[in-house]
Amino acid sequence: MKISKEVYNDQDQSVYDIFLDDISNIRSTLERLDVDVFKRAVESLIKAKRVYIVANRSATALGVFLEYYLQFLLEQVELIHSIENVSERIYDLNEDDVVIGISFARYTTSTIKVLSYAQEKEATTVAITDNLLSPLIPYANIPLTASSQMPTFIDSFVAPLSLINALIISVGKEKEEKFQDKLESLEELWDKFNIFYKK
Repeated sequence: MKISKEVYNDQDQSVYDIFLDDISNIRSTLERLDVDVFKRAVESLIKAKRVYIVANRSATALGVFLEYYLQFLLEQVELIHSIENVSERIYDLNEDDVVIGISFARYTTSTIKVLSYAQEKEATTVAITDNLLSPLIPYANIPLTASSQMPTFIDSFVAPLSLINALIISVGKEKEEKFQDKLESLEELWDKFNIFYKK
């Protein structure tokens, strides 16, 4: 995609650069994507009895998005973003479960600890993080990386969100028939309770 800088003046250059950085992050993520590892992540989610998503601080936003859509596709999906009650939620983890840890630099200790515990309990562990040097990687059976570089005080979650989108859509394609039945039932309930705006 070619973008002309001429449409921006000097004052708007920083805004222009932010969009370019996000485009670069998506391109870098796509180039580094290991398709076989990605497919393993999709297969593990489809087979899982329970899916736990561990995401803290700014990564919570990614966890909420992932949980929202996976709950339509899978039987039991739960987001954990508070260390205070994590013990009661994951005490009975086993090999039928999948735990997804989402964290980017600066990495949250609680996410690493939960992923480590999940590995000990022989659950399948998936890390969504920024690179293979991330402290989540040693505890991940399935490592997925997405670039989040941004020369400012925040990380860019555009590429991680794109990766999560791909994960959700891939799971949805595999569960399409069951999902359509569920969606039809949900549509009836949404109409009944007037959930969405209608003209």
